[in-house]
Amino acid sequence: MKRAGRVESSNNTMSSPASRFREIIEGLEPGIQVAILTQDNPDPDAMGSALGVSYLCSRLNPEIDEVNIYYGGAISHPQNKTMVNVLGLPMRKMKTFVPEEHGLVIVVDVASTGRKNLQSTDVKPDIIIDHHRDDPDGDYLLKDIRPIGATCTIVTSYLREYGLDLESNEESSLDNISKIATALLVGIKTDTAELTSPNVTPLDFQCYEYLLKLAERKKLYQIINYTIPHYLYQLKATAYDALEIQHAVVVAGVGIIPPSQRDAIPIIADELLRMEGIETVVVYAIVGDRIVSSLRTTNDGIEMNSFCHQVFGEEFSGGKMGCGGAAVPLGFMTPDDNSTEKTRDSVWEAVRAVINHRVFRVASNG
Repeated sequence: MKRAGRVESSNNTMSSPASRFREIIEGLEPGIQVAILTQDNPDPDAMGSALGVSYLCSRLNPEIDEVNIYYGGAISHPQNKTMVNVLGLPMRKMKTFVPEEHGLVIVVDVASTGRKNLQSTDVKPDIIIDHHRDDPDGDYLLKDIRPIGATCTIVTSYLREYGLDLESNEESSLDNISKIATALLVGIKTDTAELTSPNVTPLDFQCYEYLLKLAERKKLYQIINYTIPHYLYQLKATAYDALEIQHAVVVAGVGIIPPSQRDAIPIIADELLRMEGIETVVVYAIVGDRIVSSLRTTNDGIEMNSFCHQVFGEEFSGGKMGCGGAAVPLGFMTPDDNSTEKTRDSVWEAVRAVINHRVFRVASNG
């Protein structure tokens, strides 16, 4: 179904992504609603870029009726929860998203819907703004996918190219200015590991420096120094007990965990990557009806997107330079509330055996 007020594709392929984005937004009909979709379990880069795009839409076209940000999973990572609470981010659950009510759909920090990190909807977006390796085929109004440190960097570059300087924006309150700048800054900060990750570009540095002058230092401190829940220490202990190491590769399963604890997986992966002699890390758990995994590497010989696909399948995994993730459906093997402890243990042992075998096989062939 064609959404009301939708801007049609343009043959102007020579304009910059920022220019094309501006053309699309300014060409929207009055009263239109815009939806911004993030990955199901959004991280700071996803939330910061979504907030930045929302701001750009409202500034470029004041006649837009509403700009709404949607996510389909959970915001469970303690830092992500702190970011939402401290900045008051306007995040809406995907169950309230009605595609037909929105004339324009934008996805940020995730390249496609209906698979991988955005499984809660299969609606085709009109605009993609992302920095991951996935590059879906199809006709889009704009597809800006770049090898860069953070999606927040791309959004900040749009803002600067338009001359919408947050420092001199008289139409927004100082609190709103600092909120936008802080959110974008945290997104760059976390997705580039403090500007040290291999995919960092000069543009990341430039945008980080620009935003640092505008961020609210107290709120930034609260987000960076978030409190750590007790369960994280318990899951770390489980992961360390389950470690399997071959050469420079470590694999750790943390068992069957609730969705509220899923963000312990990337935290543990980041920590294990600092272990002496380790170059590649795979941490995983059963979360609900899926096997969820975070992958990290410092080995330049491993192309993480390909590595993820070989271990977990192309449809349910993906990566960028140095890190990746997967969410693989368990199907009929999913333990339910009526499953006995023996059944749950059997499912977990089967999953553990298959994943560990596949990781070490792919790593040894790479």
